[in-house]
Amino acid sequence: MIITNENMKFVAFEVWSDYAHFRRGYTTTSPLSYPIPSRTALSGIIAAILGLPRDSYYELLNEENSAIALQILNPIKKVTINRNLVDTKGGLWGIEEPLKRRTQIVYEYIKEPKYRLFVWLRDNEKFKDLQKAVTERKTVYTIYMGISEHIAQFSPYEEGFFEAELTHADGNVVEIHSIVPSEKAKIIIDQNDKDYVYGYARVPGFMNINRVVKKYLDIYFEENGRPLKISTGDYYNIGGKINIIPF
Repeated sequence: MIITNENMKFVAFEVWSDYAHFRRGYTTTSPLSYPIPSRTALSGIIAAILGLPRDSYYELLNEENSAIALQILNPIKKVTINRNLVDTKGGLWGIEEPLKRRTQIVYEYIKEPKYRLFVWLRDNEKFKDLQKAVTERKTVYTIYMGISEHIAQFSPYEEGFFEAELTHADGNVVEIHSIVPSEKAKIIIDQNDKDYVYGYARVPGFMNINRVVKKYLDIYFEENGRPLKISTGDYYNIGGKINIIPF
């Protein structure tokens, strides 16, 4: 999404669960998780709240028609848990010798994830529907964190709606409270602050109707949710206290 020269309106809500698993698609035997939800995962959460059918929302939530900023609220904590799955290598699973048709796989999870989302949609009617659903704490479909086993809860952030002011860093050091897409701004790394834990991930950004990822995004974040610093680039100020860069 290209940041315009205008102020914007955002629906704001928080989402959390006990665990999350945002699978890295290239891992199979021992599935690993992205440390943060991908842009595609966030689109799925928004689509579930609105009640949009599967594969119907890619245009609504594409790069030109939507913007999402993600703020990390709980520190990123990874754990591994063994899961018992059905072993299908010998064919379809039946009732014969069921205990011998199991396999145990190690999964990586994010423990106690909690995020704050700021969402803009070009479609004004869908934007109003999202605002109404968030403020009323209602969702059409169940939302979850990556996979269906991790059902999520959500609630509006404050009143659930903000008018954001477009601002320019212009050489001044500014704290950004959301994750920072590398194509929008370059972060300043303070090597003297040992408390900062900088993170980077290359996550799926946008898919086409065939569910093929057409663009990946390079994302920077601080693993404990602390703000990142930039000195160049555009950002939006929310309520005079939170600075975000949508992607």
